[in-house]
Amino acid sequence: MTRQITIWALAALCLMGASCAMKVERKSASYYLKHKQEITEILNNYHALYNKQPFSCGFTDRSYKYFVMQIMTDTVRYIYNTELNKETLYKAVKLVRYDTARLRLMMDQMKNIKLLWMDKTSFWVNEKEEIVTFLSFKSVAVEQPFTENKYYILLFTDQRLDIPELRERLKKGDLARIEDKVYFMIGNQYR
Repeated sequence: MTRQITIWALAALCLMGASCAMKVERKSASYYLKHKQEITEILNNYHALYNKQPFSCGFTDRSYKYFVMQIMTDTVRYIYNTELNKETLYKAVKLVRYDTARLRLMMDQMKNIKLLWMDKTSFWVNEKEEIVTFLSFKSVAVEQPFTENKYYILLFTDQRLDIPELRERLKKGDLARIEDKVYFMIGNQYR
C-alpha cells in the first residue's frame, strides 16, 4: 500500500514539475500577437498624424468613453478631453489640420482592442537620440483586492537596439523582447 502511495506521489510530483517547466506565454506577448494587425494599423495612423503635429492620446476611463489628446507645440502642451469639452477638442483638431477620418479610425481601433494610451518617448544612446513609441493597455490584476495598479506597456523601436543597458534590463526581466523591434514591460502608470 505504501508503495502505491509513493508511486502516486512521485507521479504527482512529475506532473507538477512538467507543468512548471512548460513555457508560459506572457499576456502582453499574446495580446500583441492577437492584435498585431490592428496595432500595426494604429501605429501607421499615429505616425502619419504625429508627423503633422506631435501628440499623445488615449482614454481616461475603463469604459473607453472619454478620449484625451495632448498636443505638443514648441512652447506649450495642450490637453483636450472629450469628457470636459468635446467642442474644444474638435476645434484643436481642426486648427492643427489633422486628418479627422484617420484620427477617428485610430481612436475606434484603440477602443476596440482596449488600448489606454499611446505616446512617444526618447532616450540617449552613444550621444544619439533614440525615439520609441509606446502603447499601454489593460491593468494587471485589477479584479484582485489590495493590488497595486500595473499596466502592460509595448515599446516599438525604429531599429534593433543592441546596447548594454537594454541587454541588462532584458537579463533582469524588467524588459522582455517579443519581436526584433517590439518589447514589453510592466509599469505603474499607463502614460
